[in-house]
Amino acid sequence: MTTSTSPDRRQPLQARAAARRARFLEVATQLIGTKGYEAVSMKAIAQVAGASVGTLYDYFPDKPAVALALLADYADELDAYWARVFAEPPAPCAEAFADQLMDAVLGFVQARPAYLPLISSPVAYSRSTAQRQPLRHTIAGALQHANTRLSAERAHLAANVIVELFKALLAVLERSAPEENQRAIDEFRLLMKLYLDQLMLQA
Repeated sequence: MTTSTSPDRRQPLQARAAARRARFLEVATQLIGTKGYEAVSMKAIAQVAGASVGTLYDYFPDKPAVALALLADYADELDAYWARVFAEPPAPCAEAFADQLMDAVLGFVQARPAYLPLISSPVAYSRSTAQRQPLRHTIAGALQHANTRLSAERAHLAANVIVELFKALLAVLERSAPEENQRAIDEFRLLMKLYLDQLMLQA
């Protein structure tokens, strides 16, 4: 006789729990992307997900916990995303390379409308130095492929600068009115091109 603690009974329960958790995060993504972080409540997430708020609290103790779960998922996606961007050799000239970088970061954000509201929210999310390295290694490798004269140390420093430019761009986009976004993007695109112009000339 199968008991309630046997693996074949636990597995469906675990699968349902995982599906429900994923549904809560899916709804949170939709709501935060549309309304912003501050305007979304736990009650609203539960209601749209078709569950009681008590059930939501069984999975997440508060709204910051929901945000942290989403940010952790985005961080994992980010590393894989950039690895795909540079699965092929980078663009051969500084201008095209700059466009490739800018288009990639904007593509990631546009496909995830909750990303900007979450990274500018008061929720404190951080990754360890080791966790931050895959993205920087990917960009550094692309830089060395574009300019084989760059040392590993110089490429890694440049990758850190490029990541900081990304962060600055996202901060500006989050604070800007929608009609100002394109002008900000154009300015950062120019900054990226000028930086890569110099970098590609260095031995």
